[in-house]
Amino acid sequence: MIAVRANFDASSGDEGVARADSMRTRRREDAKEDAKRNWVDGLIDVRAPLARAGGPCHSEGSNGATVTRASGPSAQRPHAAASQSSSRLPSRLRAFALAFLFLLTAALASTAHAADTEGCLTCHQYRGLSRIGPDGTSISLFYVDPNYFSLALGPHARLKCTDCHTRSEVEVFPHKPPIAVDCGKTCHLIAPGKVEVRFSHDRVDGMLDKSIHKGNVLDEANALLGSPLKPDQSRCLLCHDEPTFRRSGQNWVQQETPIQRCNACHDEQMPADTRHFYWHVEARSKPARDNADIVRVCAQCHSNPAIQAKFKLPDVTTSYLQSFHGKATQLGSQETANCIDCHVGQMQNVHVMKAHSDPSSPTSAAHLPDTCRTSQCHRLAGQKISTAAVHLDLSRDRGPEYFIAVGFILLIVLTFGPSLLLTVLKMVQIIVGRKDPQEHHFHKLAHKLMALPEGREKLKRFTVHQRVQHWYLAITFITLVLTGFPMKFADQAWAAWLINVFGGISIARRIHHIAGAMLIVGLFYHAIYVARVVRRQAKSTGQNPLRIFFGLPMMVSPSDMLQMNGLMLYLLGLKSTRPSGGRFNPEEKFEYIGVFWGSIVLGTTGVLMWFHAWTTSHLPGRVITIATLFHTMEAFLALLHVGIVHMASVIFAPGVFPVSKAMFNGDTAPEEMAEAHTGMLSDAEELLKESTGQEAVDV
Repeated sequence: MIAVRANFDASSGDEGVARADSMRTRRREDAKEDAKRNWVDGLIDVRAPLARAGGPCHSEGSNGATVTRASGPSAQRPHAAASQSSSRLPSRLRAFALAFLFLLTAALASTAHAADTEGCLTCHQYRGLSRIGPDGTSISLFYVDPNYFSLALGPHARLKCTDCHTRSEVEVFPHKPPIAVDCGKTCHLIAPGKVEVRFSHDRVDGMLDKSIHKGNVLDEANALLGSPLKPDQSRCLLCHDEPTFRRSGQNWVQQETPIQRCNACHDEQMPADTRHFYWHVEARSKPARDNADIVRVCAQCHSNPAIQAKFKLPDVTTSYLQSFHGKATQLGSQETANCIDCHVGQMQNVHVMKAHSDPSSPTSAAHLPDTCRTSQCHRLAGQKISTAAVHLDLSRDRGPEYFIAVGFILLIVLTFGPSLLLTVLKMVQIIVGRKDPQEHHFHKLAHKLMALPEGREKLKRFTVHQRVQHWYLAITFITLVLTGFPMKFADQAWAAWLINVFGGISIARRIHHIAGAMLIVGLFYHAIYVARVVRRQAKSTGQNPLRIFFGLPMMVSPSDMLQMNGLMLYLLGLKSTRPSGGRFNPEEKFEYIGVFWGSIVLGTTGVLMWFHAWTTSHLPGRVITIATLFHTMEAFLALLHVGIVHMASVIFAPGVFPVSKAMFNGDTAPEEMAEAHTGMLSDAEELLKESTGQEAVDV
């Protein structure tokens, strides 16, 4: 193939200019015709400009061999088929579509041409421009987004392609095999005033030599990663890609106002590219990447087992993602701390990152308290906040948190395990159809008592006041679950979706705090309610208040342990009759105690975390870590009990399905009374017999 030299220099003669312009014009016209045909056929195939030979798209590798890029109907379809398909469209619609596409293509081509004086975007603006490597497994992508230049989306938008790429390699077609771009070479930039400015990134290499990320460290890391960078590529590419300006969430007027303010002086009297400089300064005033991208860049090396083994590093990526900061990052928060926020101090250079053992490092023991207490982070926290564990690894550290976690796991097994076993055994009884021989008798008794006004009143298990407290607790608990558990499962897609429903992590946390405060208020209110009940009964009976308290219907007694044992034997088929349950059976009493226990634990630990400024001023920062662990484990235990055991008894049990009405009108279904509250039925029958002198039901 004859190599055609393009004109990259405006001073090289009119003939070269005409030849390059003619080539660009011909390529643009060919691209327009290909796009028209593919659009009418229902698919814009970006490979069309490379497929003029027909059949699969071809490109030539550096060794001159032809490589097949794609196959299948879309790649092999002849353009004649597109013409036949287009003939089926109404002529006016087809004409309108072609005219619209022509104008759109012309506009895009002219925009790209205006922003690209060397004409490189004539080919490189197509997204499908790529080549399969000689090995048949690698693909080289040559697409360049024209908007990056036309809209000045980054600092490199003012550069020509040959400011970075060697001119002799790209000025001929096909291009010569390129030499990798050296980010450290000196660039000759032409400022708006036509004054040449020399610039280079080579000074960054000197900065890296003073950091933990020295050149030899980066080279070893690259080798351990499988050499993603070739020997002649710049080390910068291990962390950096094409730099872009991160635009703020402001509208167009808010973005343009400061630029126009600058133009008041810099438009005519002191000409300057104010738009470029404004966005450059505005973008550099904040991190170039969002939190998630920063973590991904660091994780490329710090989560690699080979690099961890070589440099004796812990898995800080996993421990970070398990911390509050990491979970908030996974849920899209830009306010939480990322790797750079902690490991690069304020007003320090990110390229001079120090190890935590370096006395000047922001993560050293001397500086860590101030690193945590910057104005952007925990500005009101106490100095002890630095002792809270951010990179906590329970299995490796084996500190107090490890034994707390083990203890809670045992607690879950010992409390939730028996409840789950009872629930499963009850389901088995339903499936096999086994019933207590006396259930029919108590079923008739329950219906008879419910038919009598006096009997219905005596079988009321919940007052209106108690039902209101129940629904208050239910709404609070559900809100806490919906706003809290996404933080525990931040890596799941549903968690991010749910947080977005609430309006983001900040609003979700605020709602969670309010619901937590409501839980504490409800706990205190119920304690006062119970105290008033005890005081009223003590006043009317003259008994000891403490004895009355432990004799309340919802308090666990030694007889309840015997009933639980009897229930287990019945469900296992070792007894023929169920134990007689009163107003509240043993399972409900244990749930009630669990609510008290859980509310105290969740409320206490939640307050310690919420008001961390006070906590870290008076207590060790590790209290925050322990409180977080307690909070998480207790929340899991509560959700397991409520979500499985409680829901099974009040929704899915045959006697109450589809839902128990006890918390709506205070009445318990006769089927449930005959199964779990036979003692209450017998007591109600005796009381009714005493008051009326008649049997409630003929047995």
